[in-house]
Amino acid sequence: MSSVNGEFQRKLGLLDVTFIGVGAVIGAGIFVITGQAAATMAGPAIVLSFLLAAVMIGITALIYAELSSAYPVAGSAYSFTFASLGEVFAWFVGWNLLLEYGVATAAVATGWSGYLRRFLENSMGIEMPLALSGAYNPSAGTYIDISAFGIILAIFVLLAIGIKESARVNTAIVFIKLGVLITFVVVGLPHVDFNNLSNFMPFGWEGVWHGAALIVFAYLGFDAISTVAEEAKNPTRNIPLGLMLSLALSVVFFILVSFTLTAIVPYQELNVPDALAFALYKVNEPFAANVIALGAVITITTVMLVMGLGFTRILFALARDGLLPKTLSEIHPKYDTPYKATIIGGVVLSIMAGLIPLKTLAELVNIGTLFAYLMVAVAIIVLRRQNSIQPSFKVPAFKILMPLNFILIIFMMAGLPFETWLRFIGWSVIGMLIYAFYASKRSKAE
Repeated sequence: MSSVNGEFQRKLGLLDVTFIGVGAVIGAGIFVITGQAAATMAGPAIVLSFLLAAVMIGITALIYAELSSAYPVAGSAYSFTFASLGEVFAWFVGWNLLLEYGVATAAVATGWSGYLRRFLENSMGIEMPLALSGAYNPSAGTYIDISAFGIILAIFVLLAIGIKESARVNTAIVFIKLGVLITFVVVGLPHVDFNNLSNFMPFGWEGVWHGAALIVFAYLGFDAISTVAEEAKNPTRNIPLGLMLSLALSVVFFILVSFTLTAIVPYQELNVPDALAFALYKVNEPFAANVIALGAVITITTVMLVMGLGFTRILFALARDGLLPKTLSEIHPKYDTPYKATIIGGVVLSIMAGLIPLKTLAELVNIGTLFAYLMVAVAIIVLRRQNSIQPSFKVPAFKILMPLNFILIIFMMAGLPFETWLRFIGWSVIGMLIYAFYASKRSKAE
């Protein structure tokens, strides 16, 4: 039977939940950003950037685990903030989460499109018409990135069909993804040249810091697990455990891959969009390089799938609470999904992916995410003081980890460009105007 009246069926087990996290985290960051961050910011010390970011993300994951065991509902940081800090703060967080998930979905689609074009050209001799191969830029002869536009539509059709079906596809692709990364490490390690690591920290600790601020993008998505809490079996166990398992697995692969990458090719050469495949071409492993390129095309798809899932669930949660039009919270009687939120999200994000350049999209993602993490950290302190709900999981060493978490989040936010802050402020102002003139008058809290 399908659910009705704004409620989901619980279909997702621990493996589904964990792989939703892995599907989101291991993707565009490791395939694209690692090489660029190493070349321009951190050098081989990109490994330290991954570790620094992992500490902050790890503490945040523990916080999400505690909150999701206390509030096993859809909406992620939005729902946590609503329960502990109230509607105004929750709207502010939810509005920025829409930015995070939506823009990240579109940004990853443009990166996916670039990998696809390169694979088709290098392996099959197929070249996309210039007019259809990039964001709207008439001076460069490009008008729409048709591949990015099309893949977003396809992803959102899949999301509209059903959560369990989407999770099955995600799980299958995650196995492919891990196989691709294992292939890169196994094939690459015999080509390690320790001379490439001799200048380990060419940009100093400042480079490690800026690298970590960028590398945060590679970890985005682990919190998407908490957006499906209402669709998970035994959510008070599976959501916290899925968060920790997916993050631990991702960190191991990030460290192995970033070490191998900077050890087999000089870091100065890695400022390319397809760093992993490029590195294997450089050490004369063309077959493995083609496997990596094709694998990136397949596996980055999971990031779009999970980010798109997160976007629709945040939109659903906001609408269910009356902060956006109620119709967006309707569940399809057959497919058991918030189909109107999914359809609207697919149309809007496909247009963004097709017309807006990757750089412009990517610049908007990190700061909104870090702000949400900051609000979640405040939320858990309020929860602990209220003692109204006893979560089944609690953050260990709370008095040590919480101050460290605040310091690291602010540290990461300070490493982002001034222009990013301006865009964040502009988006937030728009959100507060919508709240003042629409949401506050129609919310369930009224």
